[in-house]
Amino acid sequence: MKNMKRTMRNSIPAGDMKMRRLKVVFSLALLIALTGCNTEKQTIGLSARGDSFDISNTEGETVSCRSGDFSGDMDLINQQIFEDAPESADRYLLETAFSDSFTYQCEGDGGQLFGIVSDPNLDVSTEGYFEYTVSGIGMETITVTTDGEMTFSGNDAFADIAGSMPCKNLGEHGFIRLSAGTAETATVSIDVENSKIHFSGLSAGDLVLSYAGTISNSLLTIELSAGSGSIDFSELDMGQIILAEDGHEDQIIKV
Repeated sequence: MKNMKRTMRNSIPAGDMKMRRLKVVFSLALLIALTGCNTEKQTIGLSARGDSFDISNTEGETVSCRSGDFSGDMDLINQQIFEDAPESADRYLLETAFSDSFTYQCEGDGGQLFGIVSDPNLDVSTEGYFEYTVSGIGMETITVTTDGEMTFSGNDAFADIAGSMPCKNLGEHGFIRLSAGTAETATVSIDVENSKIHFSGLSAGDLVLSYAGTISNSLLTIELSAGSGSIDFSELDMGQIILAEDGHEDQIIKV
């Protein structure tokens, strides 16, 4: 009796075995097909101004623009051109494959501008929408990352920095802008999790800040002493922000 029980437990009819194999094969094929349908290549938008500039990504791919003609091994999916003003160089919106960071180098004498935008169609209603842009005069190189870090270099440059900041006190579509001078190389990074803007390499003197969202302020001038530190928006709902500069006491700024 023991042997009979063991045999009954382990034996599977040939028809059932074939059916199980067919089900497994079909399930794997369906999974592969469904996975393939969801592997659409993610893209990103690049905003750049200039008659002559180069852009490279984290993977080492590059694209060059010379008087509106593009070349290089970075695949451009779409191109748009904007004429901001008669006296300024053309501004381009380029769609390309997603990368963690992009670096822009401009050879022209006019105002430089470079930024990235998560949706190449500029649809701010898309989930997780962000944009980060640096513009100004005298900059040689601008690097922008998808996590909100902007690094730019140049001698006696003046920069306008703009970026998405969907933090608690500014809301889902929070946005900040700041303008400041730089000595050589400067970095501004947006820390959404802690509601802060971190900065280094900015010139001492006036920094002009504006922010928009559930709470807005179109013009706020802050005097920098060190040029490195942070601006904390976590108490904005209490009518104040905190300026923390390296080597200096924190300042509470009423807004």
